[in-house]
Amino acid sequence: MAGGDAVPRYHLYGEDGPAEDFDFFHIETIPARSRSLDWSLEPHAHVHLFQLLTITKGAGTLTCDHGPKELRPGMVAFNPAGAMHGWSFSPDTEGYVVSFTHDYVAGRADDRSDAEQAVLKTAGNLVFEPGADDVRRLQFCFAEMASEFDTGLRRREVFRPLLSMALVWLFARKPRAADIDRTPVFSLFRFRSLVEENFRKERGPDFYASQMGLTTHRLNRYCRLFVDRTAAQTIRDRIMLEARRLLAFSDLSISEVAYELGYDDPAYFSRVFRKEVGASPQDFRASQSHNP
Repeated sequence: MAGGDAVPRYHLYGEDGPAEDFDFFHIETIPARSRSLDWSLEPHAHVHLFQLLTITKGAGTLTCDHGPKELRPGMVAFNPAGAMHGWSFSPDTEGYVVSFTHDYVAGRADDRSDAEQAVLKTAGNLVFEPGADDVRRLQFCFAEMASEFDTGLRRREVFRPLLSMALVWLFARKPRAADIDRTPVFSLFRFRSLVEENFRKERGPDFYASQMGLTTHRLNRYCRLFVDRTAAQTIRDRIMLEARRLLAFSDLSISEVAYELGYDDPAYFSRVFRKEVGASPQDFRASQSHNP
C-alpha cells in the first residue's frame, strides 16, 4: 500500500470476474486458496462480502489497520464488507472461510436476530476466542456447511440455519474485551450507506467523518486507499449519479433537479454538472433522449 495505492478489491480473493452482490454464499477450506499462494494473501477488501474464518489446525496472522492479530485453533475472525485485511498461514493450517452477502443473513430486517443485526452493524475486523463448547458447535456448523457445499444436495435448506447458528455462537454472547477492537475504523460499506442516506443534504466530509468516529483526514486517507477518491469526490460522485438519473428518467426541469439535490442556485448546479460530467444538464438530457 505504499505510495497511496488503492487497496485491491475482490469478490473472492484473486478473482477478477464480476462481483455477485445478491444472495451469495460460499465456503472453502483455507488450503484450497492459500496453498497455491504460498500461504499468504496480501491486504485487500471485499466490497460486498462478509467473511468468517476459523482455524482448526496450524496458525494464522490477520493483518489489518491496527496491526497483526494471531489466530490459533478454535479462534474465529470476522471481516465485514469493506474492511481491509490480509492473511498469512503456517503451511500445516486447516480451517474454513465462509463468505456471504448481507442479504443472505435472514432476509428482511425485521426477521433478523440480534446476532445477525450485530453482524451487519460491525465496521471493523473482529477476532473471537470462543469457549470450548462454542468451538465444538462452530466447528460442527462449518464442517456441515462445507459438506453440503461439496455435494450440493441441500445447500439452500442447510446453509442459512447453520450460518445463523454460527453467528449466534459468536455475536449473541456477551463479548470479552479482548474480542473487540474499539478503535474507530473505516468501513466502505458503512460510508457508502451514510452517503446514500444523506447525500441530498450533507455534502461535507466532516459530517461523515463525525458519524464514523473518524477525523476528516483519516476518512480521506481511507477513501483514497479503497476507491482512489477523496471523501468529497466520493460524495460528489453520488450526487452526480443522481443528477444523471433524474435528467435521464424524470420530467423534472433542470431547476427542479437542482433543488431536489439541495442546490439553491440552478446555475451553480449546471456549472458543477458540466465540470463533473463533461456536458451541460441540457446537453446530457438531450443525449439520453436519443438513446434507445
